[in-house]
Amino acid sequence: MVSRESGDYNRRGSGIGASTACLFHENGAKVVIADIQDNKGEALARKLGESACYIHCDVTNEDDIRNLTDATISKCGKLDVMHNNAGILDRTLSTILDITKSEIDQVIGVNLVGALLGAKHAARVMAPQRKGYILFTASACTAIAGLLSGNAYAVSKYGVLGVTKNLAAELGRYG
Repeated sequence: MVSRESGDYNRRGSGIGASTACLFHENGAKVVIADIQDNKGEALARKLGESACYIHCDVTNEDDIRNLTDATISKCGKLDVMHNNAGILDRTLSTILDITKSEIDQVIGVNLVGALLGAKHAARVMAPQRKGYILFTASACTAIAGLLSGNAYAVSKYGVLGVTKNLAAELGRYG
C-alpha cells in the first residue's frame, strides 16, 4: 500500500515487491510493507527508514488484510495506492497430470483470492474518498501460452487479469 503524502504500500519483502516499495519510497511515498516473510519485510522497512514500516500479512487471511488496511489508515491517515503483488508458483514443471488439489488451492488462494481480498479492502477505503489506485501484478503467461508457468499459476494470473478489468468497470465511477 502506498500513500503519496502519508501513505502505505503493500509489498512483498523481496523481488518485484521490494523493488516497487523502493521506487515508491524514492519518489516520496510513505510505504507499508506487508508480507509473511517477517525478516525480509522488517529488513526492507529498516532500510527505507522512518517513512516505511512493516506489518505481517497473510493474503489468504481476510482478517490480516483488513488489519493491514486499517493499520495503514491509522499510521498514515489515508490510503492512496494498494499494490497486490503477493504471488507463488506451482511446482517447477508440474503438469496437469501430477498437480494436486492442495497445490491448486494454495496457488489460487495466494495469487488470485489474495489479490481480490486486497482490492476489496482497498476499495472500501478508496471508494468513499473517490480516489485511489489499486494495482495488481499479473504475468506474461496471460499473453504467452506454453512453458512459462504451471497450470495453476496460469489460471491464477488470468484471474487477476479478469479481476483487474472487472474492477476498472465497477470502481471507475469512484475515480
